[in-house]
Formats: sequence, C-alpha cells, structure tokens
Amino acid sequence: MSHLPILLLLLLLVSPRLQAAPTQTTPLKTTQVNCSNLREEIVTLLNQPPLPSSNFNNLNREDQRILMKPNLRRPNLEAFQKAVKSLQNATAIESNLKDLPLCLPTATDAPTQHPIRIKNGDWNDFRMKLKFYLKTLEIKKPQ
Repeated sequence: MSHLPILLLLLLLVSPRLQAAPTQTTPLKTTQVNCSNLREEIVTLLNQPPLPSSNFNNLNREDQRILMKPNLRRPNLEAFQKAVKSLQNATAIESNLKDLPLCLPTATDAPTQHPIRIKNGDWNDFRMKLKFYLKTLEIKKPQ
C-alpha cells in the first residue's frame, strides 16, 4: 500500500494556499483584534532587554507633535512598520504592528506634513517614539 494518498491529504491540511478561502461563517483574524491588548503586548516587548542605557523619555516637542496629530496616525504607523525591519530581534513587534492598523480610526484630513522619522537600526529611538505613539492611541481611542 502506498503512502502517497496520506501525504497528499496532509499537504492539503497544512498548506495555506490550498485551503478554502474564509467565508462569512469563518471569522477573519482581523476582526478579532483587541486593540488594548495589542498595545499592551507591544509595550511589554519594548520593555524587554536590551534596554537603553540613556533616559529615553526625553522626546523633543516636534516629535511629540508629529506623533499626536490624528491625521498622521497611519503615516506614523507605516514609518514604524518600515523602521522595525532594520532592527534585530524585533519579529514579535513587527508582527503586532501589522495588526495595529485595525485599531486606528479613519483619518478625516489628509496628512499635511511628513510622518515621524526614526533612526535606522536605533532601538532607543524606535522604542521611545513607539511608546509615545502607543500612549497617544490609548488617549484617542478609535470611535
């Protein structure tokens, strides 16, 4: 007896491209995101070693203003999603950032300035700015 039929069945079960597309009865992952838990999980990951040696709570006023602007929420998130790719050992944060757009309200105005700038490969800069950004999302919850 050949093991080929069993192997084909296993392949069908584990291959995502060969599985049926989600239907109305199978909820998508995107509809199940708990925004508060997602923010807390990202902050927890940001607080793990290696922790910065300097005080990273001194974010300049211009960066604070950029991170607090409602019409820059999505462009700022895109900047963080791009910057996380330049960091080592940040795959868990990168994964969580992919779900975060679902927690943002729709922008009412088009951005009038550039999003936040994050130093390439700089954990301290990334951590400081992302923590502040997440804090602003807590204050201004989506409608």
